[in-house]
Amino acid sequence: MAKAILKAKKELDQFDDLLNANSGLFRSSRWKVLFSDNFLKSFRKLRSIQFKKSVLNLLLNLSCGWRPKKEYIPTSSGPSSILRQYKVGGLYIVCTIDIAKELKYIQVLKIWNILPLEGIPKLINRLDGIFKRYTDDFINRCNEKCLEGDLEVPKCWPTSLDVPRFKDLTATETDSDFVGVASDGRSYVENSQVSESLLLMKFYALSSGVVNHLLTDLEGKELDLPFEVTDQEMEIILYHKSTFIVGRSGTGKTTVLTMKLFQNEQCYHLAEQGCVSSPNSMVEPSCSAIRGRTLHQLFVTVSPKLCFAIKQHVQHLKRFACGASDSAKKNWIDMTDFDEEEFQFKDIKDSFQDIPPDSYPLVITFHKFLMMLDGTLTNSYFERFPEATTLPHGQLRSSRSVALQTIWTKEVDYERFSSSYWPHFNKQLTKKLDASRVFTEIISHIKGGLGAIEAGDGRLSREDYVQLSEGRVSDLSKQKREVIYKICQAYEKMKSEKGEFDLADFVIDLHRRIRHEKFVGNHMDFVYIDEVQDLTMSQIALFKHMCNNVEEGFVFSGDTAQTIARGIDFRFEDMRHLFHEKFLLESRGNKHQERKEKGQISEIFHLTQNFRTHAGVLKLSQSIVELLYHFFPQSIDVLKPETSLIYGEAPVLLESRDENAIIKIFGNSGTDNSNIVGFGAEQVILVRDVGAQKEIFKIVGKHALVLTIVECKGLEFQDVLLYNFFGSSPLKNQWRVIYDYMKKKDLLDSTLPRPPSFREGHNILCSELKQLYVAVTRTRQRLWFCENGEEFSKPMFDYWKKKCLVQVRQLDDSLAQAMQVASSPEEWKSRGIKLYHERNYEMATMCFERAGDTYWERRSKAAGLKANADRMRTSNPAEVKTILKEAAEIFDAIGKADSAATCFSDLGEYERAARIYLDKCGDLERAGGCFSRAGCYQDAAEVYAKGKFFSKCLTACAKGKLIETGLEYIKYWKQHPIKDTAAARRGEGIDEIEQAFLESCALHYYELKDNRSMMNFVRAFHSIISKRNFLKEHGILDELLLLEEGFENYLEAAEIAKLKGDIILEVDFLERAGKFREASLHILIYVLANSLWSYGSKGWPVEQFSQKEELLSKAKSCAKNETESFYEFVCTEVDFLLNEQNDLVVTKNHMNACQRHKSVGGEILAAKKILDAHLSSSADRYVWEEMLVDDLIKCSANGISENQVSMDSLIYFWNFWKDKIAHIFEYLRCLETQEVSEYKSYGEFCLNYLGVWTMYLNQSPVYGLLIPDADWVRGLNKRYLGNQGKLISVDARQLASAARNYWSSKLLSVGMKVLDKLKVLYKLPVNNAESVFCQSRCATYIYEVSVYLLQSKCLNLNDAERLHKFITFAIEIIVPLVFPLDWRNSLRANMISLRRTDTSKNMLKQVIQEFTRSKNELSFGKIGKLVMVILGTGKLTNELYEKLVRKLGCNLPWQAFIKNLYGNIERGNTGQEPKEVHVMLRFHEALAETYYVNWRAVKDYVTPGCFLYLVERLLLWATCFRGYAITTSSCFTEWLIYQGEDTSLSLRGADVRPSLDGICCFVIDVARECIFNKGDMVEWITKSIKDWKNCYSLLMLRLVVVLCLVYVNLGSGLNLLRELVGREDITELLPPEFYDTLKSRSRRNSVWLDVNVLAAALKKVGNTLVIASFGTNSGLLCSDAVFVDMMANQSRDDIIRNLFPKPPVLKASEAGSSCRVLCANQF
Repeated sequence: MAKAILKAKKELDQFDDLLNANSGLFRSSRWKVLFSDNFLKSFRKLRSIQFKKSVLNLLLNLSCGWRPKKEYIPTSSGPSSILRQYKVGGLYIVCTIDIAKELKYIQVLKIWNILPLEGIPKLINRLDGIFKRYTDDFINRCNEKCLEGDLEVPKCWPTSLDVPRFKDLTATETDSDFVGVASDGRSYVENSQVSESLLLMKFYALSSGVVNHLLTDLEGKELDLPFEVTDQEMEIILYHKSTFIVGRSGTGKTTVLTMKLFQNEQCYHLAEQGCVSSPNSMVEPSCSAIRGRTLHQLFVTVSPKLCFAIKQHVQHLKRFACGASDSAKKNWIDMTDFDEEEFQFKDIKDSFQDIPPDSYPLVITFHKFLMMLDGTLTNSYFERFPEATTLPHGQLRSSRSVALQTIWTKEVDYERFSSSYWPHFNKQLTKKLDASRVFTEIISHIKGGLGAIEAGDGRLSREDYVQLSEGRVSDLSKQKREVIYKICQAYEKMKSEKGEFDLADFVIDLHRRIRHEKFVGNHMDFVYIDEVQDLTMSQIALFKHMCNNVEEGFVFSGDTAQTIARGIDFRFEDMRHLFHEKFLLESRGNKHQERKEKGQISEIFHLTQNFRTHAGVLKLSQSIVELLYHFFPQSIDVLKPETSLIYGEAPVLLESRDENAIIKIFGNSGTDNSNIVGFGAEQVILVRDVGAQKEIFKIVGKHALVLTIVECKGLEFQDVLLYNFFGSSPLKNQWRVIYDYMKKKDLLDSTLPRPPSFREGHNILCSELKQLYVAVTRTRQRLWFCENGEEFSKPMFDYWKKKCLVQVRQLDDSLAQAMQVASSPEEWKSRGIKLYHERNYEMATMCFERAGDTYWERRSKAAGLKANADRMRTSNPAEVKTILKEAAEIFDAIGKADSAATCFSDLGEYERAARIYLDKCGDLERAGGCFSRAGCYQDAAEVYAKGKFFSKCLTACAKGKLIETGLEYIKYWKQHPIKDTAAARRGEGIDEIEQAFLESCALHYYELKDNRSMMNFVRAFHSIISKRNFLKEHGILDELLLLEEGFENYLEAAEIAKLKGDIILEVDFLERAGKFREASLHILIYVLANSLWSYGSKGWPVEQFSQKEELLSKAKSCAKNETESFYEFVCTEVDFLLNEQNDLVVTKNHMNACQRHKSVGGEILAAKKILDAHLSSSADRYVWEEMLVDDLIKCSANGISENQVSMDSLIYFWNFWKDKIAHIFEYLRCLETQEVSEYKSYGEFCLNYLGVWTMYLNQSPVYGLLIPDADWVRGLNKRYLGNQGKLISVDARQLASAARNYWSSKLLSVGMKVLDKLKVLYKLPVNNAESVFCQSRCATYIYEVSVYLLQSKCLNLNDAERLHKFITFAIEIIVPLVFPLDWRNSLRANMISLRRTDTSKNMLKQVIQEFTRSKNELSFGKIGKLVMVILGTGKLTNELYEKLVRKLGCNLPWQAFIKNLYGNIERGNTGQEPKEVHVMLRFHEALAETYYVNWRAVKDYVTPGCFLYLVERLLLWATCFRGYAITTSSCFTEWLIYQGEDTSLSLRGADVRPSLDGICCFVIDVARECIFNKGDMVEWITKSIKDWKNCYSLLMLRLVVVLCLVYVNLGSGLNLLRELVGREDITELLPPEFYDTLKSRSRRNSVWLDVNVLAAALKKVGNTLVIASFGTNSGLLCSDAVFVDMMANQSRDDIIRNLFPKPPVLKASEAGSSCRVLCANQF
């Protein structure tokens, strides 16, 4: 039935369904029909609409599979067999069967043209030449048929099946019929003009939308339809991830971006309609559809002209996708009407917030993007400029603002940098550098590179910039980078002084602001960035904030070969790295899978088919790119060479024998010459710079366009003449480096010059090659090179000749004539408009003159004058006014009122500008702005009111003091509400506007100090909140308080009372508001502050003042209304504040209560009070502890409970208090930097203590002083004090500084008092057995406190000196206490425990450090003391060891011992001795040398006690090698302390027993001489101690014990023992109990000594015998000895517990004071 209906309609010529997208005609379509540009042109020429419908009807029939019974098909079985002809009326549609690659390979119908019969042969001949290049397989598949009934349907194949279209063009062919065989042997598919190429022709798919456009194109304008793309382009368009597209000039990059955007729009539109795509469609409707809102797509490009073209194209495609008729052209803007960039964005405000849905897809320039981003964020970058200060708040947000346009004239681009800055830099810095390169380094690297993004201020530091020389392959040395950085600093300083900015400054500010605030604008679904090579990395990084769809939503396109924009250095690899680091990783918030994620980034897509020009030009441009690859691999992305199927003439090197080539072509004068045709509108002469441009212009006059290479970027011409590029190059003869490349590529023959090597000096070559590339790729057809001389061009020309890329032609008259092409006036006007939009007004003016278009000529001239004025604005203001005046008059005369008004505005003639905007432009907004700037506020208000710009209207009224007028407007608007939504958007709403105006009026009277009139306006405010905010902001507190109280807003009234500084009044209001907790706490704070600081108090102790009891009573009364716990807390605080006595128990109970209530302040105050009690107590009241206290908290609590003080409780409360104060310091640090602090409770106490009241204004803290004359405030600089109401306030930084000073002085003061007390306690005689422990503990406490205070950084020079003295005092007394001559003083559990503390170890290590710091050589006495401390302390740090070794350079034996002790065995060791043996032998050598020195001649000799200590350690060391050792507990304990936790002794080669005879003899000799030579011994002792008698007897006992140990360990020395036992003068010095025990086993007056005897004797003198096993069982049994198995992996603690067993627990009655020993005068 459907087919029958369709057939009937076709027969009756009822073609209305052609305009209906839902008709059966389109739904039944089976074939995809593509028609060409040529068909489109021919179709437009058809006059009859009925005939057009007939043609389209035929195409639709063909698409449905219908074929006529008589179909013309060539009889040939060759390539032409795919041709078809269909007659319609008197014309023929010529088409072919083709194959397209979509989701599959499928046959399609290609319509080439509709022609009369006589025009067909020419087209077929051209097509036949192309089809001969098709593969047989492709032709055969095209000819395959698939029938469904009487319909022919397209056949399809899977994409896995490769279907090549063209034969291999590089294969050797002999067929003479092939089209176009080039001189290099390569074959091309087509030999034609690029503009006439069939292969490059666009094709469009037939659809309902296209048919609609074709039939409604009544005006004959060119249509912007979606055309077919290549397979490569389609692959990129369909790629679903974020994409990077690189392609050389003319490869269709922008096309791909536009079509990708259009595809997403089409997807979305279909999904919105709920449609399913046709079988042939490439669109997947679900890909990006987001139901319920507009698809947000953003397209950004740098060029305004390109942006405009894309915007128009996208608008047409969007209307096409939506099926809209092209007759609805409200948004159509003809290119000739497009002028300034702002014009095309006039309907888009400078913000990404609330963008109208019909503005999408949003196509903008990068400049507009920056402005919109700036407008979205708070605190616009431009508010810092003086021009912005004249504007009302918020009016800078519009890019149409006159002030903002003025500010943009301050931008520093390369032209301004090179002309206004570069000449003023130090010539010594700039002499070897190029301005362009320096500007590029500043903008692209120092301020715009990858590293700059991470830098805090958006700029690389000098170090980081110089370091770039070592990273990415760089042609800049470190020295040059240093120079460039200095220039950069000079540039920044000069720029700041001038009040100018560059784009990098703007971008850095945007980055800074967007880091600190959330982006609140519309987020995009897709972002497309074209010409990305013209952006810096920092600029590109801004886009990451625009789109959350990072995985799929970004497309970047560009070409690094075209990076000639000044200030830009770009590579796609850098872009890709940036995308990975800043877009992907930061969006995911997880960098742990970085490598995995990096693989997920899109590869860079390379577009290689060129659509602009032919192969001859492409091969030449590729040769330039190859040089860039070779010399500057990091400056350009490596792509496959571009391809073109079009053969073209090779570029020509022009040679002219005698005269200048330009003169040869154009004549000898710039004047008109009727004999000279000249160049046409599609031809151009390209030169290097403006200087060369002016020189050539003098010759050619108006006979040719002359552009610089920078000016021509983005333009295309049919023919290009590149003039004197090499002759004007700054490289000069350095172009010879090309020969170096030719040599490496084996292109250099013997006739060519010897090549120079590539050096850093050639760095400008990169820029030169890129400029050359841009120049040669401007042409579509012909390219000529013309040089004045061959010296500098010869290397490049030789290179091209060797590669057969150019032809050499002699420039004669015939060639000169052939080069010239005439153009029509229309062509000249078209070219002029293109140049006009490129802002090349001079050349544009010439074009318009050639076109005879007076209007455009004058318009272009005026625009040029305006541009010149903008460039000269800062350098020559007087000349600028003249130029602007002329431009304004021209604009006004030709009817360009908008431009005329802009010029008058720039001249400062704001009123005239306003009249033009008002009368001629109808631009009410700008008219009002200019009236405002002119001070005509009445006119401004009228204009704004007429345009319904409510906010601006009332702003004008306010500025003009038109109060009554403003009120009239408000009343009128309230009576006539705005219904038009578009107009309503121009204001903020009547209520908001009225409020703003009322506030401005109130402010007016406030400034006049007329509070009565002011309050009339305030009372009219819309809400209490607005009233409150206004009065509070302006400090009108009395009126505000009455206002709040009248409304019964007691809480708000309390806040006002607080601002006034009336805390008592605040408490009253809090009570009335039922806030009893806050009222009670505020009273406590008030009382505390007054108790500490009133009446000249210094902050401690707590004092009394009038009303104190009354206020505290009120605090308790308020607290009763809260919880019981809170009431208990308040009572505790009240009791403390009222209690003046220092009762320890009461204060400790208060402290416990504060801890229960988590009151940090109460704890600190109580601790300080207890600390004061300790410091004020006399020394004889202190209790001494027998043992080292493990639990200071418990011990202190027990003592305080008995109202007792001790040294340990003193230190506990000192530590407790100073740790709390340390937390206060942490809070103050955060307060200063405004960071969030975890010590908030400590901060609250600190502020309460100092009497600082915290308030919040506009959510910012304000710190008020309850007692402005407090002692701590006096040190504040008065300029930092302010007023908040009647309360004096202080800046946070100054508050933190003053508070830190106070607490620092407090901490130091209390710490010094603690040290003084400890020193007194040390000197106090303690009459008990533990006096040494008590003194030692006191010394460690002195050291601890002193070191803490020194490290606290809160002291001056005098304080530091005092603390150093305390430290010196402590470490001087610790050594004799730890290493006493009498072992009974050190051989106690408490002393051993003390020595194992970190403090004790640190003190002994400091002793060592002090020796290493000494500038003098170490004496024997110091060395002995040093080694004793080392062997009694433990292992040294590497740093201390190295210092010690250097210091012992004066005594090599001791240096060797220390080296061996710490693992550095000297070369003399053969490796047969275990390390321990080697160390022992070096120890013996050092001791022996020390002993045998002439000690009487030595000034500072080792003391006898120290020497004997070392001998004992040597003996123990030696005896260990028997596998076990017998020693005393004192000596073993010292060894154990040194070993640390490593209690094992590694004896490598245990079977090797060292010979100990030498050591044994040495020890015996020392003992004999010391014992029997009393005189010498006494003399030795008196060198260090005057009272020698007690010392002598102790030494004798230790020497006898040493002899006994030698005997029981080594079996030697018995005769000596027998001899001394027989000497009464010696034995009477020994303790009787010791001697009697030894003597008790004597036989026949001789000593009988064994282990049991020695153990019993030593037990009597408290030095238990220890038998330590090191792997060998001694076999000894001894009840009085302690056995230790060192191989049992016992810990040091276990061994010490075995040596010093705890005494049995006593009953309470027996213990007495054994736990705690009192001083002489006990309580």
